[in-house]
Amino acid sequence: MRAAAAELAEVVAWIGRRHPEAAVIGPDDDLIESRLIDSLGFLEFIVLIERLSGRPVDVETLDLDDFRSLSRIERAFFSESDPRPSDRSSAG
Repeated sequence: MRAAAAELAEVVAWIGRRHPEAAVIGPDDDLIESRLIDSLGFLEFIVLIERLSGRPVDVETLDLDDFRSLSRIERAFFSESDPRPSDRSSAG
C-alpha cells in the first residue's frame, strides 16, 4: 500500500522548488489558478504524478480539475479506491 502523505509531500516539494515564494500550500488551494502549476510545468508535473502513482496519466482523458488542489490530486491519483476507470480492462 502506498502512503498518500509521502506522495503529496513530494508534490509539495516539487512545487516548492519551482515556487520558493509559496510558503504554505493548503489542501484545497487552487494550484492552477494561483499559477503554482502553470502550462510550462504541467507536462513535468504529469510525469511526477505518473512516477509517484506508478501508473500512466491518460492525457486523452485527463480532467484538469484532478490537478487543481492537493486534495483533488490525492483523491484522483493516490487514494486506495481509484475513481478513474480508465486503467481497467474489460477483457476476460
